[in-house]
Amino acid sequence: MSGLPDDYIEALTLLAKAFVTYEAQTGVAAILVGGSATAISTGGAFMSEDFDVVAGNDAAFSAAMEAHGFAEESPAIHGLVAWHHPDFPRYAVEQVSGGYFDGKADRARCVKLIVKDDAAIVLPAVEDLIADRLGQFAVSSGDTAMLEQAKALFALSNGLDLAYLKRRVCEEGGNVGLLGIDHTA
Repeated sequence: MSGLPDDYIEALTLLAKAFVTYEAQTGVAAILVGGSATAISTGGAFMSEDFDVVAGNDAAFSAAMEAHGFAEESPAIHGLVAWHHPDFPRYAVEQVSGGYFDGKADRARCVKLIVKDDAAIVLPAVEDLIADRLGQFAVSSGDTAMLEQAKALFALSNGLDLAYLKRRVCEEGGNVGLLGIDHTA
């Protein structure tokens, strides 16, 4: 995470503490998705000032956020609920709607990342991040930012499960051929 700004890591640490609280309350991990997961996975090559989170229990997630100093605000830009921490007003946290990649991704492939001490976040498997970015590119009307992110994630990753990646890209409506992979093989 060395390429991430210090204030980003500090805000992420508070969010990670909220994730730990949420998981202790519910027995299920919240998952950081979208641009912030891409930012972390690429070491800051692509920055996002919002943290998109999938958490199934709205009340428990809200309580965990409040327990760590986050204040709820309205309206959310593209999620259900938004929060800001007063020490880090530049960064927003949004709980996005729907299940984890609409129930198509394998939660067992997620990665738990220790941010600091006992504060941890959960990230999607890189295959799911790539599929998400390619799916977003497919509906973006020519904005190449999502394609660039998918290509960077692909280039930075070792040991990808290509069969899983191809399936997930197809499910997200993307084109695996944009990564130089034969989609028929």
